[in-house]
Amino acid sequence: MKRYSSSPLYLRRPLSASFSSEIKSPSPSPSFTFLQYALDQIKLLSINPKNQSSLTTLDSLLAKTHLLNSATSLILIDHISQIKKLGRCKTLISHLKSRGRVSEPFLYSLVFDLLVKDGTITDAETVWAEICGSVKRFNFSDYVIWVCKFGEIDEIKDLCDRVLMGGGSFLERQSYVALCAALCNVNEGLLAKNVVDEMYDKNVEVDNWTYFLMFKCYCRNGDFNEADLVLRKLVKNGFVIDVCVYGTFLHGLCKSGKFREADKLFKKLIKRDYTKRFREEKVVLKKGRRAIFQLNCEGVVPEIMAYESYFRALCNAMKLDEAEVLLKKMMSGIILPEVCVYGSFIKALFRGGRDEDAMKFFKIQRKKGLVRVDDIGRYVIMGLCEKGKTDDALKLFEEISTVNGFVNGSILCNVILDSYWKQNSVGKAELLFERWLLGEGNYGKLDVMTYTIMFNGYCKSNDVSKAVLVFEEMLKRKMVVNGALYERLIRLLCDCGRTNEAFQYLNDMIEDGYLVFCKRWRSLFQSILSIDEHRFLIGS
Repeated sequence: MKRYSSSPLYLRRPLSASFSSEIKSPSPSPSFTFLQYALDQIKLLSINPKNQSSLTTLDSLLAKTHLLNSATSLILIDHISQIKKLGRCKTLISHLKSRGRVSEPFLYSLVFDLLVKDGTITDAETVWAEICGSVKRFNFSDYVIWVCKFGEIDEIKDLCDRVLMGGGSFLERQSYVALCAALCNVNEGLLAKNVVDEMYDKNVEVDNWTYFLMFKCYCRNGDFNEADLVLRKLVKNGFVIDVCVYGTFLHGLCKSGKFREADKLFKKLIKRDYTKRFREEKVVLKKGRRAIFQLNCEGVVPEIMAYESYFRALCNAMKLDEAEVLLKKMMSGIILPEVCVYGSFIKALFRGGRDEDAMKFFKIQRKKGLVRVDDIGRYVIMGLCEKGKTDDALKLFEEISTVNGFVNGSILCNVILDSYWKQNSVGKAELLFERWLLGEGNYGKLDVMTYTIMFNGYCKSNDVSKAVLVFEEMLKRKMVVNGALYERLIRLLCDCGRTNEAFQYLNDMIEDGYLVFCKRWRSLFQSILSIDEHRFLIGS
């Protein structure tokens, strides 16, 4: 059950007064006491697995299902799996499944990472089938997609290792594709290549989109030999080689410091020979030379897009002098560059420590009036915040919003608010938030990011009372509260001795579906709830 705060955050009085009440930690729950006793029995069994008395006592405790909430059950599954009493783990997981308060993907992760952590995919599927029975169930292919969607880099890599160990026959094609995409997104191109090899071995089709993601990954990593091999496959398969391909290669070359090659490719892209434009030629790629330089790209990429792609690549590589020359050449032409071009230059100037040049460039473009002032102004505001010049950023925001307005001012206000917290300017952050709550200024609509920034700020400053109130207000407003926020609140509560309250939030976190992976749960539980010889130290 949620513990909503009785006093709303948006009271029309000083913010400090709105956050003055203290939430008292509840007394230890029966489930908490029950859990302590059960863990004591598990400890005895870890010392002597044949201790019949402890085993009988543990079984009698597990029969008290009314005391088994989700958090308690997961803790017991974790510890019982370590003493190899897997039958009891299956019973507990089955009980959780029947209650319907814990997601099937998370339950599957318990099987995969605890019950058969050293087993094959076949072993995991067999145990899962025993738990689910004949009911149509979530399977390993579904689990792969789930990990790829929500997992972090270590979780994705661990899953990949298990897939490549064997038992991959359970994987459906879309799961292989999802795994390749997830690996490429975290720049693990060589692992993605291993998965593709596995697909070939299993006679699973590899589509052009998968190859393109690998191509982008190799370019980001500066592995141009692998990128070249993939590009050759794309050409052979008839993939349309457009600005996405050329732009990706340009960015990779500049990021890797291969500026001569980048400039050569750019000049090839802007070269126009209209006598050959409509001539269809079959491309025969030779070895020993990069495939991208052998392609006929005349007229394939619009000239302005070639300029913009190369310009942004130079900005990202901090080649500002070259980028400025290119920008002047663009601006002297007929076609006006897109706003993102101006934004890339402003961001690069700030990153390069040329704050005055960034402001000067902004003022010149503002005076020219060729682009909307709010469109380029937002880049300046974000640059000022990154430099810690938050007061200047807020002043510019209010100046622009008063005259022109912003399409979505709340995005920039969140940047400014976050910048105040990063500077430890708590008073200024609270003042901006309070004005925002009261509807003063053109700050836009308060959103989940606004509350998240305030919550994280209070956590950083160890102000547990205000952090709890902000968190409860988010729940009350039915905002999406992710697992990271739950985790931070739980750690904060434990640090100040409110362990029992943290345990209740942990249970909410699990049942609301915000705790996604078994391994993350174990890390969270073991690091935040004070455990000494399997015993909790409950805060008063």
